[in-house]
Order: sequence, then structure tokens, then C-alpha cells
Amino acid sequence: MPPSIFDAPLYAFVVVLGIGLIVLARWAARRHGTRWESLVALRVGDVLFTELVGAFLIGFGIGALIAPQLDSPGPPGPPGRPVPPSRFGGALSGSRLPFVLGIAFAAITAAVRIDWTDHLLRGPSKGNSLTTYIGWDAKVVAPIRAGEFGEIALPDGSGNVMSVVATADTDIALGTHVRVTGTKELNLVVTPIPNG
Repeated sequence: MPPSIFDAPLYAFVVVLGIGLIVLARWAARRHGTRWESLVALRVGDVLFTELVGAFLIGFGIGALIAPQLDSPGPPGPPGRPVPPSRFGGALSGSRLPFVLGIAFAAITAAVRIDWTDHLLRGPSKGNSLTTYIGWDAKVVAPIRAGEFGEIALPDGSGNVMSVVATADTDIALGTHVRVTGTKELNLVVTPIPNG
């Protein structure tokens, strides 16, 4: 069946939708500790699943726009004679090209997103490491004295609030909004957020 005049705008829309998903995933991933990060970005380790879907759609759309040029049939042969395979042994035939490019774009996106030095040089990471919380905002629920420990209320990835032990270099009063800036042994280090 020859390509329809409506195919090109449809596949161009798929590419735009893919770009939109990538932008949305990256925006949501910057909202640490919120439901945006957990329900929209869909973080799986270092990779954002929503971003992978967007990359797949971009590759699929581009492949579908290119596919009609690769599908041009040759002259018909005599009846009963086998038809030779299309170019490149059929691997890039028009019916497969969108899926191949979609998977390739998604794989490239995942490969770029993964912190390979962390995985190759430091070995397997421990689940739920404290460094995950660096940059998150919290509220002091038990006063923290300089160099000692107190408690902060920190939202987890699904928006539920959990109480966590934290330390600081300065005294921080009850109810102060703080940001997690690092780790010290098995505890979080926090600093007050300026009011301006």
C-alpha cells in the first residue's frame, strides 16, 4: 500500500510528542523528592523511563518518515519465482526501520544517561544511598546544634514525609527550612535555606 498524504504530519507529530516527553521528564526530574519526579519522570536508576519513551518516539517517527523511500518495490518478476530480499537483507526494510531506530535512540539515551564511571569504578551501588537526597529541601522537626544531631522531615519520592537524623555546622532552630548539602558518615548534612 503506498504511503498516505496524512502519514508525514502524523509521524512529525510523533517526533514532536517524543521531544515533549523528554522535556517533561527532565523538568520533572529536577523536582527532587516530589511526586513529579516519581510519577512523571519515572526514574529507574540513572535513567528516566519517560525520557526513554520520548527517545523511542523520536526514532520511530524519523524511521517512519524515511521508511516510504526504502519501501519502493522493484519490478515484478515472473510468477512462482522467489522475490529477492530488500536492501540490507531486510534488516532496514520499511516495516522494521521505525522500530529499529526507536530502539536505537532509546538505547543511546540510556547509555548517555547512565553514570558509567560510577558503575565501572566503584562497583554496584547500594540501594537508597544517602547521596540520593542531596539537594532536597526539608524542615527541622528537632533542633540541630552545631556539630550535633537533630531531625528533619523529608518527603520521599512518593510525597510521604519521613523523619531523618541530620547534622549541621551551625545551630538550626525548630521549624527552619533546610536543604540537604552532603553526607557525614551515615547522616545527612543540612544548611538553612536563605529567606530571599
